[in-house]
Amino acid sequence: MEKLSIEEAYKLLEEAPRNNKELWIKHSVNVAIVAERLADQLNLDGKKAYVLGLVHDIGRRAREHVGLRHIIEGYNYLKDLGYEEEGRVCLTHTFYARNLVIPNLTKKDTNLTRNEIVYIADYINNNGFNEYDKILQIADNMGSASGINTIERRRTESMLRYGITDVSEKNLRGIFNVQAEIEAKLGFSIYYLFPEVSDNISKTLIKDVIKIKNK
Repeated sequence: MEKLSIEEAYKLLEEAPRNNKELWIKHSVNVAIVAERLADQLNLDGKKAYVLGLVHDIGRRAREHVGLRHIIEGYNYLKDLGYEEEGRVCLTHTFYARNLVIPNLTKKDTNLTRNEIVYIADYINNNGFNEYDKILQIADNMGSASGINTIERRRTESMLRYGITDVSEKNLRGIFNVQAEIEAKLGFSIYYLFPEVSDNISKTLIKDVIKIKNK
């Protein structure tokens, strides 16, 4: 099976037809940076993780507000290009445990068909999550368009933007469990690898986070 190169992954981002893609690309690049650094420390393929970071949100290539449709659209897009292995991360980066798949897929704003929900749920249940999936889950929760942040800051922004629900609380616990698992393998906090986190946080005022709720 053909492997997607870093150069080709960047080309997919740059040629995406959506408007206002600058922030989307910055987010994808920062996710890639986090993923590569974590993978290297875990003795995995850092370049592979970098590529996965670049394309994890490729399902948003045509438009911004697609909800959870971006996971199936990204998977299908990469699969059609012959990159099914890379497409896997489009499906897996959103869920942090098998028991969180259905609660997230059946939220009222998912815009997924019943057949798509069944397909995604079956895919996750049959394949589970590998180490790259977990790395990308962490990376997606640290990399933003503005830089690299703590998971707590990123999840707070998300909950203020989309609302605090029973599902969002379970997702928060889920990503913390993934973080704990990775830190157990590292033997230290993930933030030890990212000194730029403190610099990025020091440049962000809390008013710029909480104003999301008032939009």
